[in-house]
Formats: sequence, C-alpha cells, structure tokens
Amino acid sequence: MTENTPQDPREIVKAGLDALCAVMDLDLAAYLHLPEGGSPELHMVRPSLSDVTPTEAFELLTSLRDTMGDEHAGDETLLLGGFLAVAVSTAGPTSRGVHVVGRRTAPMEPAERATAVKLARSIGSVAAFLDASGQAAAPAPATVGRVRVDTLGEGARAEVIVRTVGGEQPGSAEGATPLEAVAHATLSAVAPNLKVVEATEGQVSAERAVLVLLRDEFDHAELGAALIGESGDAPRAAARAALQAAGRLADPR
Repeated sequence: MTENTPQDPREIVKAGLDALCAVMDLDLAAYLHLPEGGSPELHMVRPSLSDVTPTEAFELLTSLRDTMGDEHAGDETLLLGGFLAVAVSTAGPTSRGVHVVGRRTAPMEPAERATAVKLARSIGSVAAFLDASGQAAAPAPATVGRVRVDTLGEGARAEVIVRTVGGEQPGSAEGATPLEAVAHATLSAVAPNLKVVEATEGQVSAERAVLVLLRDEFDHAELGAALIGESGDAPRAAARAALQAAGRLADPR
C-alpha cells in the first residue's frame, strides 16, 4: 500500500457509507463491526448521532446486533429501529460485520438495492482484510480500575483510575450527575481533548446499560455503551462506555 492509502478499517467503512449516501437518498447508513473476542462497534453516518438520543442509538445498536445472528444477503427488507432496511453480512478471519441501509417510510428500489449490496460487500470484505492484517499490532485496550463517586450539594464528583499500557492514569472531575462526573473523570485521565455530550442510563429489554456520547474538537461524535450487569455498578459502566467512545475518537488514523 502507498503512504496515502487508508489502512484503518474504520476509514474504509466511513468512505463506503459516505459513498452510499452520495449516490442515493438514505435515512439510515450504518455498519456494525464485531472483532473476534471484542465488543461490537457501531459506525453510523445517517442518522447523525447528534440527531438521535443515546437511547435511540442504543436501541438501533441492539437491533443491529440481533441481525448478526443470521447471514444477510441484501435480498429482504428488515424493520430495524423504525427503518425499512437492507442488511448485508460480511466476514473475515478475525472479524465480521453487517451493513444496513434504508429509509424510514419506503423500501429501496431494486436498482438501489443492487448498488447497495455490491458496495457493502466490497467495503466489508476490504475492512475485514485490513482488520485481520492489523490484528497482531493492535495495542492492549485501556481498562477501568478504581471508580469513586461522591455526591455534592449540587451534582457529584468522581475519581477514576484507567489502566493503560503506560501504567495507571488517574482522572477526576465534577458533573451534574454521578454518571456525567464519571464520564468527565475518565476523559480527564486519557483524553482531555474530548467533550462529554451526555451520559445516561437506559434499558433495552431486560438489560440496563449506560450510554455515553462524546464529541471531539472536529465535531465528530461517537457513542459508547456498557451493560451494568448484576453488580448494579452504573458508575463503572459509565467509565467503560466513556473509554469505548474515546478509543474510537482518539485514534487519529
């Protein structure tokens, strides 16, 4: 590959989603990537994360995760989070994924469907290949260590320890709610250039989760989601969700 060739699967995916939106009118254009042994990553250009609530984004993510249980060839119309969508599955040695494109009120025309399927298969296959090529060089992910939250007169203050390859990174911050304080404290430890847009608790089916929406200085947004689990530790889930979103935004590639 030349120096100017994109080598990050996320660049390939975004370029493909942008291309789809350029050639047809879409209300939904997204890709869910699932690396081997990792957590699902949502890449979505339509609707914009700024146009939906964290709960709506989490519901769409859940619908997309459900589609990964079956193979999809783009030959059927699915109802996903209020969208009439076409789904296209792709897989590689170390990851798999599914593209979904569609509209809110009308299904895609046959010619549009054929174009979407062809491009999604091509982009998904290239992304899977690049993901496999870079798997060995991937750095160890940051993890959440200690989380402490103190309630103030108005709001809360949080202290978070994030474990990274370089050691333990402490962070502290205040917020209007305990979850916001934890999200801010997590960013102060590993990515102080990022901004917390919202940190909230939601529920899909019987699962409770924390959702954290972040934005960088270029106005790019990413959503992180983490299940609270049986422990009921929502602050720790908030830290994990903030790390998930920050990891995607902080990567300069």
